Amino acid sequence: MAEEKKPEITESTATQFVLLRDAQGKEFVCRISDLKDPSKLTDEEKKRCYENVEDALKEMEGL
Repeated sequence: MAEEKKPEITESTATQFVLLRDAQGKEFVCRISDLKDPSKLTDEEKKRCYENVEDALKEMEGL
């Protein structure tokens, strides 16, 4: 299966994202529209998320 591209974060779309933390303390930055019970996220769904705030901010700054 092809790897899904992470969503683009821009100044105008930044408010559409939320920071999540799983039971192990790992952080993800995800689109609000993709939210669901975190215990039911598949590995594929987690791949569409940023692993931490720093990675998401780097993506924003690189625009």
